[in-house]
Amino acid sequence: MEMAEYLKRAKHLFESVENKLDEYEDDMDYDQVDGKIEIIFENGSSRLVVNTQRAISEIWLAGGARAWHFKWIDEKQQWLAEAEQEEFYQLLARLIEDRIKKKIVFD
Repeated sequence: MEMAEYLKRAKHLFESVENKLDEYEDDMDYDQVDGKIEIIFENGSSRLVVNTQRAISEIWLAGGARAWHFKWIDEKQQWLAEAEQEEFYQLLARLIEDRIKKKIVFD
């Protein structure tokens, strides 16, 4: 993937994540700095981190003792962790739901 396309797709992903997190401000806070979003849960259960890996055109997600590496798959039009066959938004929603006990759906 060309760097310009990667940056455009990563920017869209970050905006989508931030917009969704804003809907749940009573349950979590987040900090976004240069290619990284750290999600901090109000109940102190844990943190999640989403960050860009520009050198290899990936998005990484870490939570607890796990980490996932997502690549953009044109054929599926989604960010996919190929090893686990997990789609980014579905996995992030599940990880957040587990912590705040509320349903989350990314558009």
